[in-house]
Amino acid sequence: MDTYPPEFAIHLQPTLVVSGLTTAEDASHQEDVSPLQVNGDIPPPPPPRPGTQGSKVGLAAQKAVLLQAMLSRNNVSYWDNTKGLAGSLFYVIPEQATYNLPPTRRFLQQTNQLHLSQQSYSPTVPSSPLYPDGLITPLWIRRHREQIPSVFIAVVDLWDRESIAGNADKGQRGFSDKGPLGVVDPMERDHDTTLAQELLERRKASQERGVKFAAVVMLQRSHMEDPSIEDRLNFVRKSAGLDIKNSFYVLPPSNNQEISDFAVNLQRSQYEGSMNYYKEQVKRHKKKRSNLPSTTASVRPGQQPNIGASQQAQQQTLSVQGWMFRYDFKMGMFSECKQDIDNAVKFYESAYGLLIDMFAVTSTITPGTPGLQARTKRWAEAKVLADCLCLKICKFHLYLDAPSTSLFNFRRHLIVFKGFSESWRMGDDSFEYWAWLGKQYRVFGDLLDIGVKAGFKLPVPSPGSVVYGSFAGMTEGSKDLNKFSGIGVGNGATGFGIGPSGDAYVYGGSVGGGRGGGTHGPGAGVNPMLVLQHAGYFYHQSANCSVQRRLRFEMAEEAYPDSSVAPVPTSSKPYPPTLQSMNAERAIDHLSLTIELLTKSYEQFKRHKAGRMTLFLASEIAGTYYTAGKFEMALKFFERIGKTYRKEGWNLILTSILKWSIQCAKELGYWENVVEYLIEMMSPDMPATEAKRSSVFDELVVSCAVQFQMKQAFVASASKFQLQLSTQGGQGALPKSFRLSYILVEFSDPNLNHRFEDPRCLDQSEVQDSERVSMKDHTGRTVEWVDCGRSTFDTQSKTWKTSVGLDISPHSTKVIEGVIMPETEQTVQVVKITLGILTEHWDVALEYPMTDTAQDGDQAGSQHSYMPLQKDPLRRQWLEASRASDDAGSSVRLKFKQLDKGAKRAPLLRVVPRESKVEIQTLFKSPAYLDEFFPVVIKVRNGEAFPVAMEMDVELQPIDPSIESLDSVVLDPNAALMSLTAGSFHASQTLFGIRLSKAGTSPDSDNVAQELAVGEWAEQTIFVKAFEIPTPRTIVCKVRYEVSLENEQKKTSTEKQHAFRVQFIPPFDAIVDYTPQLAHTPKSKAMQESESTLVPTLQSNVVDEKYGAVTVPALTHTEVYLMSTRVNNEGPWPVQVKEVKLVIGSELNVLPEPGTGGRDGATGGIGGLSRSHSISRMRDRKKSLQEVGVRIELLEDSNIDLYGHRDGGNGESDIQPWHPGNLRTFNHLVKVTAADLDMAPEHLEVGYLRIQWRRQVYCASLLLFEDGDKAVGPFVVTTVPLQPLELPKAQPYMTVDLPKDALVNRPFTARYEIHNPTGKTHELAMTIEPSEGMVYAGTMQSTIKILPFANHSIQMNCYPLQAGLTRLPRVKLVVNKRKPSRRRGQATHQAPQHSESHEEVLVKVRGASKVSNALNARTTGAGETVVIFVKPETGSLE
Repeated sequence: MDTYPPEFAIHLQPTLVVSGLTTAEDASHQEDVSPLQVNGDIPPPPPPRPGTQGSKVGLAAQKAVLLQAMLSRNNVSYWDNTKGLAGSLFYVIPEQATYNLPPTRRFLQQTNQLHLSQQSYSPTVPSSPLYPDGLITPLWIRRHREQIPSVFIAVVDLWDRESIAGNADKGQRGFSDKGPLGVVDPMERDHDTTLAQELLERRKASQERGVKFAAVVMLQRSHMEDPSIEDRLNFVRKSAGLDIKNSFYVLPPSNNQEISDFAVNLQRSQYEGSMNYYKEQVKRHKKKRSNLPSTTASVRPGQQPNIGASQQAQQQTLSVQGWMFRYDFKMGMFSECKQDIDNAVKFYESAYGLLIDMFAVTSTITPGTPGLQARTKRWAEAKVLADCLCLKICKFHLYLDAPSTSLFNFRRHLIVFKGFSESWRMGDDSFEYWAWLGKQYRVFGDLLDIGVKAGFKLPVPSPGSVVYGSFAGMTEGSKDLNKFSGIGVGNGATGFGIGPSGDAYVYGGSVGGGRGGGTHGPGAGVNPMLVLQHAGYFYHQSANCSVQRRLRFEMAEEAYPDSSVAPVPTSSKPYPPTLQSMNAERAIDHLSLTIELLTKSYEQFKRHKAGRMTLFLASEIAGTYYTAGKFEMALKFFERIGKTYRKEGWNLILTSILKWSIQCAKELGYWENVVEYLIEMMSPDMPATEAKRSSVFDELVVSCAVQFQMKQAFVASASKFQLQLSTQGGQGALPKSFRLSYILVEFSDPNLNHRFEDPRCLDQSEVQDSERVSMKDHTGRTVEWVDCGRSTFDTQSKTWKTSVGLDISPHSTKVIEGVIMPETEQTVQVVKITLGILTEHWDVALEYPMTDTAQDGDQAGSQHSYMPLQKDPLRRQWLEASRASDDAGSSVRLKFKQLDKGAKRAPLLRVVPRESKVEIQTLFKSPAYLDEFFPVVIKVRNGEAFPVAMEMDVELQPIDPSIESLDSVVLDPNAALMSLTAGSFHASQTLFGIRLSKAGTSPDSDNVAQELAVGEWAEQTIFVKAFEIPTPRTIVCKVRYEVSLENEQKKTSTEKQHAFRVQFIPPFDAIVDYTPQLAHTPKSKAMQESESTLVPTLQSNVVDEKYGAVTVPALTHTEVYLMSTRVNNEGPWPVQVKEVKLVIGSELNVLPEPGTGGRDGATGGIGGLSRSHSISRMRDRKKSLQEVGVRIELLEDSNIDLYGHRDGGNGESDIQPWHPGNLRTFNHLVKVTAADLDMAPEHLEVGYLRIQWRRQVYCASLLLFEDGDKAVGPFVVTTVPLQPLELPKAQPYMTVDLPKDALVNRPFTARYEIHNPTGKTHELAMTIEPSEGMVYAGTMQSTIKILPFANHSIQMNCYPLQAGLTRLPRVKLVVNKRKPSRRRGQATHQAPQHSESHEEVLVKVRGASKVSNALNARTTGAGETVVIFVKPETGSLE
């Protein structure tokens, strides 16, 4: 637990400061001793110094005894030590006599002494270590433990004449008649007044902070004989304003026991005041927390500008959630000091929940707030805070006798941070995660160990106390996990469990309520993972984490061996560890740490009398010693364990122990022990197969091993392997040399099998074969190296053969080096090695299966992951032969080379394709527009060491594979545009076999691939055309070429892939305003002719010749709308617009199929289908406009550009440039005719804008289409959807017809026309409201009945009184609708007498104000107010 700040981990107690018991020198001595030295007693103050006055010596001795009594229980511990008679109520801090509490910040502000204030730990103060976004610091807790107490006790001396040196009066007191009794000594009164004033000032300073103040007056023996001592004490107490019951104490001369009892009673009397102080602190911080702004209303407080550094970015201040955490943490700390464990748990859990939410990517408490960035200073501080908070919460639940809840919180903490570690790229494949996890298990084990020593009783598991798969007491005693990063446990009816593999799972079931309780349920039983076990279990878990930590670090060390260079991200490891973490990890002895943890676990299990577990831990300790190279210690542990299993007859376990003992004995050279262990393994009592027994026997004679030089190789490249044959035992173990006839090495690929043969006869002593070199190692063993790299392939046996001398000598090692060359991508493994001896009479073959050995080793490694595999050396070594010089006749030297740091052997060879050295770059300007042929330049550089010919494939990946895409990628946009116009274009998302040529040249016409020289660049431009959806597109280009490896004639294909994304956005956006045109406007001749041909209202049904629809004149409804369309170039690039055309809804019914052209232009087809969310909506209509009897006609097109000119023509001179942000307005007058409004759709698709455009200027490096001095592209077509038109509902409405001219004081007639387009008879109530500027003569109220599909006219005679724009009297029409009504409780079949009620519906006026000038006509939005422009009586208004 020493790895965390002690302020966060120790158990806090109320703080008491006592002054006057030490001198300044003694106080400095106390400051030198760390007050947070856990489980260590503070050294007592030095003994009093002898003086000339005897009474003074006695008083100093009493102070020393009182100080020792006050400090005797100052035992700082991680566990609560306040229980029992020996418990301590306060944490006592001694100070000198002149000590006073530090002044408050408010007092310093009032006295202009802020420069004397203490160091601030608030995030708002620039000088604070938490500025600007820190959470909490241990220094703040230390301040409240050492400088701001809850109780302040001042120990003072009462003045006595004997304390004056050289007193001539020899103790004679002077008297004064100023007192009421006439016995007041003036000198004593002066000193008493001074003392009372000092106590009064200290009491006021304490009251400002809310600290309880008390004074202790120590008397001397001379005071006991003074009759006025009572008066003096009362005078001091009353002058200082101290309470005689709890604030003023007198200590007469006493013995040590009496002083010790006085110290205990003094602390008990001040305990209530201390609790009140911490209670007020909790209230004060709770009020501050309630004053914080809402987390949803304000994500973060406002930023404070950095004065004097305007060039720098403003620092982000602490969020509201961070302030909430600070206040919750402080309230939890004060509750802990108050020993209110229940409230402390509540506040700490609230702070923990807020802190965990801050680690998430986006906060759920304060939406929009980003989480803490990994590997930063604040992130590391918050992570330590979270660990310490979890530790405190678990500890407090143990105080409350809720061990299941404590274990639940601990498991929850591990699961939550495991998920966070994955998001931080620090998952279980990094050593940082295992280091953190091991620390958690160790700290929790330390906590349990300390608690058990302090008296905590571990729970005894029983089937009724814990339900399998759930935590008892989860409903009340623990918190829900739904707020922690998406890890949900649910409510009280959901169980949470830890599986055998350590993974968490959730299941539905019944969970017992209350702390420590439990219920029976389905499958009730004891799950050891859910029972709080002793500390040994957690120490063992920490040791396992230490093992995984070492393995992950060795992998990282192998990838990044340089300690001075920061790890660089690669494709296989995009998130490497930092250089600081790597260097810190290098300084840790992982094996010693593992041994220490296993030893702690061993001691705990031994204390709890778990004999079998202690043997298992001893074997793990032995295996760790073996890995650390301490073979002698490992052998001692194995021998000690083996005695028990040999005695009890556990032969299966004994076999494994003997195997490890053999490895240790071999490393130490104890060959007698090796033979002894091997003979014991050959015993028939040992469970082993015949093959195993044969291998043991072979090991007594000769051992065989094989390894590859590299773990990975390229296809068609040479890979070396070495076969090692060693005789067992020391000198003299083998009587004489013998000769092998052949050695057969079988690989997983039969085409790679090697056979080494000795062609000599048995009596021949020399052979001329491959190169061989021999030497002596440090043990005197003869090491012989034979080069067999030049082999010949035998077609009959299909093996590679080599002739070599195979003499095996005693105490020697023969190393045969061969070469294989795999031709395909695979994993090559050595299957078996056969040693053969052929004679005239018999054939002996010793088989060494390598796969079985590897499987056994892997299985052993799964149980003891930190142990090396069987038959492997401590570190893998490669016997390398090197010449002293380049001369072929120079001598060859042998030396062992260390390979693959941390790896034990390489029995497998992974063959992979050769990594390409081609460099691919893409050039384009993002974003791109939809519908255009967007150019992308792909540049390829030959990074190989020789010229190569390359081909490239380009693939445009679809957005959704389940939906057919119209996107395409082409090489020639003009050809694609021509095929699109001709209707023969087919969208293709792939381009195959693009032959690359040198930049600036064109590929050969005869399709012969051109070779790129070393370092040359090739360029190829592709064009991407995207439709419909404005999202990024992913483009993948693959470059293929063939290379030959290591000067071989055979070539292998190599491929390099590069993917990039292009953002596509729509080029235009349109907003349409529909304005109904019902007023009288000047009509053209064509419009008049068309109106003359309209079917009269009272005619019979007619057939529309144009559309072939039968219309009923009485039901037909016609509306004229002015469409004002504002088109915006919303992209960042300028464009050139050639044509803007409105395609109305009637033409949508005859839309051409994609790729067949159309009547809208040469480039119709697919170009008219870019924005699918509108066009597809038109396609997917249940009924067409013709089917529902709706006809849309374009009456007039008045397109006005930015310069006030009418757009028209299709020549190049009419092409208009549109810059980013330009807004163009297009006006169209359309007529909508509906055969029946009841059948017409509520929202009518009027049509869309068809825009023919192109980019104005391409990037200078992408000169694609020459047009003068600019690079331009072809014209493309984009369809811009328009908002639908909302048709009026089929209900009565009213129109108004006003005269052309109106004059003041001259009456005129206004004609209102009431229309009933419905099939029902309506009863209308008409009310006319007067107007200020107009007089109306007529009926003010009347009732009108109007038949279905009929009209009714109303004439209103008006008399204008004033000139200008005047409002006519308002005609208010109300439709009385009948609706059925039924009383509550009335039966359905009973018809009431009055079962109908009336509902009023206001009839609105559709129309516009009538004025003399058509340009001044305006339409009222509500359609209810009708105004007219009244001219003066004389003259005219221009």
